[in-house]
Amino acid sequence: MAVMESNTIRENPGLSQTDINAGFETRDYDNKIEVVHYYTSDSVNRRLRTTKIKVTDMGHPYEIPQQFREYSKIMLEHQLGQVEPGQFENHRICGMYSDLKPDTDTVTIGMVEYYDLLATFYSFPYVYRNDKGIIEFKGSSYIYNDFGVIYPLSIMLGANPIGANSIAITTDNKILIHKQDDNAHINPGLLMPTGSGSCSWHDYIDINAEYLQDIVIHGAEYKMRHECKIPENCPMTTKVMGMARVPIGMKPDFYCFTELGMSWDELKAAGAEAYDVIEAEGHGSISDALIAYVDQKNAEKIDSVSIQLYLEAIFLAEICR
Repeated sequence: MAVMESNTIRENPGLSQTDINAGFETRDYDNKIEVVHYYTSDSVNRRLRTTKIKVTDMGHPYEIPQQFREYSKIMLEHQLGQVEPGQFENHRICGMYSDLKPDTDTVTIGMVEYYDLLATFYSFPYVYRNDKGIIEFKGSSYIYNDFGVIYPLSIMLGANPIGANSIAITTDNKILIHKQDDNAHINPGLLMPTGSGSCSWHDYIDINAEYLQDIVIHGAEYKMRHECKIPENCPMTTKVMGMARVPIGMKPDFYCFTELGMSWDELKAAGAEAYDVIEAEGHGSISDALIAYVDQKNAEKIDSVSIQLYLEAIFLAEICR
């Protein structure tokens, strides 16, 4: 009987020459349980903060490469079999299919069906063995080559969802922390930014977005309103701080900072929720308060801190310098 099983992920995949030339390098996040590697470029992050990057629609939905389609069906069946029937709706996601460089002016985006995301992006940690026990396919084939080099975004074979994350602070200097549901498909039970997830295709079409940053901001603000129930009448001012590729699928993951136009008391009265509320007063900066929180939680080993929340702290520290 053919089976799906967990795959041993390469501990530290290498970077392509394309990404090295763009300034990407490997950095580490030590959460006191394991060391997690991520990949970012200071020069690309400066570009994101200072220059609006245009988007162009590739004009057709993402298609799983022909050589992977047989296995993608098996991968999808496996993914759907892990959850309750109907839990995953086949909605549309916004993907990115261009490399980011220090001089990038335009990137290519495209529509991705969520089921194609499950079959490629989320299949990363699995392998498929045939009836003889021979590995016929590795989900990591979408992400890096046989030499362990991560594909640049422009030639990655899987769906490349645009990740949008933001950490929010209220008018009375409270930082809002979300905790992922224990049954979530990604980062179950982990401490997260105020909003975090993949951008919907609607984050592009609903605002007729011209720029990449606008898609990211729209996606991050939607996630904050959904996950922490920030009311629609609360003003938000959001800026993109940077981008990283993280171990789960190596997608382009963007990190933002959001100033909310209400106090925490006003937000609570309007129905907003947060798993934790950090008091930024008394710290040298907002980033100092968030880094202290991350360090405390990692030391306690009670609630695990996601790499997304850690990167929010790191990017905040960079722009506060």
